[in-house]
Amino acid sequence: MPANAHHKFDFLALGAREFGARHGVWRLLDVLDKHGVKATMVTSGLVAELFPEGVRAAKERGHEVAAHQWDQAVFPFMFQSREQERSSLVRTREALEKASGERILGYMSPGPRPTPFTLELLAELDFRWTCDYVDAEIPYLISVNGRRIVSVGYGVPGFVDADLIPHGIVQGLQEMKYAFDAAYEESERHPMKFCYAVHTHWGGTLGMTRLLDDFLVHVRGHPGVWFPRCIDLAEFWATHSDV
Repeated sequence: MPANAHHKFDFLALGAREFGARHGVWRLLDVLDKHGVKATMVTSGLVAELFPEGVRAAKERGHEVAAHQWDQAVFPFMFQSREQERSSLVRTREALEKASGERILGYMSPGPRPTPFTLELLAELDFRWTCDYVDAEIPYLISVNGRRIVSVGYGVPGFVDADLIPHGIVQGLQEMKYAFDAAYEESERHPMKFCYAVHTHWGGTLGMTRLLDDFLVHVRGHPGVWFPRCIDLAEFWATHSDV
């Protein structure tokens, strides 16, 4: 809300996000279960604190949990120091590990817009991958102070659910299929990936969940497709760096 706003709570924004935690995440988990697909849940520390059952369920169903800073009101470029960003990241990781019961190894900045300190902090805290960068269609290794972090990329090539909503669900599904088929064809010549990034409050609505269901049916009709979580992709790339 603006600094001079008399009422400081944006109930529309808060309600939309709570919808994702109360309803959307469960629909999405059920669709992924239906197709036997394991995904990565990138979520905030505050979500893990307020709605730990969703984070715990994701872990129990075989999905990876990754960090997304404390809440979406804190964009990295708002951090005034390296230590401030580090403190927020550590707090976030602790909340996610408490809710999920597993070590958190992946990270995405809100935005995603990292600061000049983000990579150093990830290396220092022994994170294995980041999806902050959109400059490549396949993963790559980043050397940071003697450590290696895998950039797995965010939504490239592929879509974020917010990209599809303006086109309508039916047309959005067709665009997804068309783009996936192009990526699949290109994968015959060199490694290729395809991403679909889903927000629980957008992609977890009824129609958008149906879109994901139908899209996974389409993808499953193509032989040789691998459905890695981000940590699986990062570990593969770290051990096949000549790919």
